[in-house]
Amino acid sequence: MRKIIVTLAVCLLAFAAFELRAQSQDLPTLTSAQYASMKKDDVYVIMFSFKGCPPCSLAKSKNQLIPALAAKYASDPQVHVYVFPVDEDTPAPDGTRLDKRLGVERYPTFVVLSNDTDHLSDSAPLSGYSSGMRADLEKKISEAVSKVK
Repeated sequence: MRKIIVTLAVCLLAFAAFELRAQSQDLPTLTSAQYASMKKDDVYVIMFSFKGCPPCSLAKSKNQLIPALAAKYASDPQVHVYVFPVDEDTPAPDGTRLDKRLGVERYPTFVVLSNDTDHLSDSAPLSGYSSGMRADLEKKISEAVSKVK
């Protein structure tokens, strides 16, 4: 009986992970090479993520932070919301990586960039995510976007 319960639990976890991944697939992604050629005076809301990071998957899943921000700013041509999968990054032509340049060491990390400056965090990048953090993070990100515009 115990083996059946463990097997069912593993199957449910695998299904949940598959669902989270499927729900986040239509979010725009960004690489260092792409960012290097973009207009710098626009506003970029970026979540740095890593494959296999449960908080990253949660933040990208349906009805969570990144899809909500993407919907909120969809009609604003100066604000762009991206997921930056660091494990799939293509460095800029000069070899630099955006995550390294910004000091990203934990995942997920959120930044609001304009003119190559992070307007979201004062000293260190803003990292971590849980459902309980969503409202506070969304407020901080929205305030940073408003301040820049």
